[in-house]
Amino acid sequence: MNLPWLPETKLLLVEEGRLLFLRLRRSFAGRARVLEQKEYALPRPDDFAVAVAAMKSDCLPRPDDLLLLGLPLEIFTIVHFTLPLAAAENLDGAVGYELMRHVPHDLEGLYWCYRCHEEEGRLAVSVTLAARSRVQGYLAAFTAVGLNLSAVFPALFLLAWMVQEPGLYLGGGFGHHEMVLFDGQAINFQAWEGAEGDAYGDAFLSRNLPLAENRGQVLGKIFLWSTAAAMAESLARLRPALAVSEINNLPDTLSLDWPNFPYSIDLISPQVLHRRRLWIKLEAAAALFLLVALICQPLVVLAGKRRHLQKLEKELAVVRLEADKLSGIRKQNQATISHFETLSGLVREQSVTIDLLKELTEVIPQDTWLSSLAIRARKIHLQGTSASATAVVKALEDSPLFEEVHFDSPVVKKGSSETFKIVVELE
Repeated sequence: MNLPWLPETKLLLVEEGRLLFLRLRRSFAGRARVLEQKEYALPRPDDFAVAVAAMKSDCLPRPDDLLLLGLPLEIFTIVHFTLPLAAAENLDGAVGYELMRHVPHDLEGLYWCYRCHEEEGRLAVSVTLAARSRVQGYLAAFTAVGLNLSAVFPALFLLAWMVQEPGLYLGGGFGHHEMVLFDGQAINFQAWEGAEGDAYGDAFLSRNLPLAENRGQVLGKIFLWSTAAAMAESLARLRPALAVSEINNLPDTLSLDWPNFPYSIDLISPQVLHRRRLWIKLEAAAALFLLVALICQPLVVLAGKRRHLQKLEKELAVVRLEADKLSGIRKQNQATISHFETLSGLVREQSVTIDLLKELTEVIPQDTWLSSLAIRARKIHLQGTSASATAVVKALEDSPLFEEVHFDSPVVKKGSSETFKIVVELE
């Protein structure tokens, strides 16, 4: 039975040459059922935004759906470390401090999410990180069509998690190669490389197969996902004793178990998602109750059971009161979500403005004084004085953040200084 008001999981996997879309719904047995599967061509990375717009038009995702995006392994970094049990009192701060020792990047430039559990008297922490600069382009494609991603993750990690068989999983294609070793519960080894030529798969396997085998796990089976099937011939030559299985499409039912998947980066607060799901469940329960009541009411009237009818009317009145309460909760939740989205937008705008000011401060010559600076849309208007206005233009043109640098009015010479007005367009 199809219940259109129930939330669904929309799974998108970015692969070489295609965007794979799966519409999933969790069954009562705990497995996910594939309701729909589509492919969108990606001949070039720039076509991703076009594919997302086509996906929205075809599949109509709703705000309460779980929208998940799987990206290439090269975008992500997985870090493991342990902390004392006492760190649980301020776990966010402790994890952030420890990350500064493990990651050679400013945490402000990263998306990251951590999971932890107690292990041998300490907190075992696993952190998934991705550079904002590598993810922003994908997020912008969804924002442009009015969709909000719930999370991003390494696509090959989730494929191994869903297949649920220990072994070596290979992904990628002629553009790049990926490899992960899965023991049935966690990823024990990962590797990726850019590919150059048809024979590059041999080199990738020759370098990384021994590393995976040295992890101590018996390699009983190798799974080739999608375009990685091109490496089947190389595997037959390098490891003829290993069983190789090609997986071009996922089965109709699979073990998603998303809440326990440890390698994702949440882009929407889990609390917000929980409130959305709770409202949908309550709304579905109320609708189902009203449907049953409407079916039973004529039978009660025909049977002359007036007493039962009065009882049903009282129950309906209670349901109406509960529905009014739920409506109020829904408005509060929507206001909270809007507030978070507004704050997120302000943070993003502030980050861009600070980056621009930092770049201007670093590239403009020391003998230059700005009397006016205005940022409008994609343009920056500068006014000031300098020993050489031409040197200012040259310094801005050399910056990777700016393009189309030109004077907005003639340069005015005053003594040893030149007064200028310059317009700069952002890259």
